[in-house]
Amino acid sequence: TKKVAQACPLCRAELPPGLDGLYELAWRAHIRIQGMVERGEVAWAALPAAEQEEMDEVEAMYTEAAAQGHSSAAFNLGLLLQNVRGDFDGAVAAYRTAITADPGFADAHINLGYLLQNVREDFDGAEAAYRAAIAADPGHAHSHSNLGFL
Repeated sequence: TKKVAQACPLCRAELPPGLDGLYELAWRAHIRIQGMVERGEVAWAALPAAEQEEMDEVEAMYTEAAAQGHSSAAFNLGLLLQNVRGDFDGAVAAYRTAITADPGFADAHINLGYLLQNVREDFDGAEAAYRAAIAADPGHAHSHSNLGFL
């Protein structure tokens, strides 16, 4: 069993116990700032300094939790890197980490396939990712749709 860091990797504040606590802390901050963006209060590209610092902490906490095998942290890190940071290579790596931690994580396979298809133009890799998503969740319509458009 891997030992979970008990302090935030950036600010060194005490974290809730366990890997799920680390993930939960990151997720709550991420959702709070995402809500601000969705309400039009701020923009991802121009976050105020405090929110930018908080998102840096979120990224660090997701990274730490993902490195310790938390599949949802790896998946949300992928979303953050893909949609907020524009770091597609980092997002691909994060989705692969999520899949390693949980091979049945259909949404991670789908997002990986999307990036392989649309960013890297790796159509064979995208097909494999979509098929893995379907194998993980045969009723997942998005997987079938993406495969059909490939």
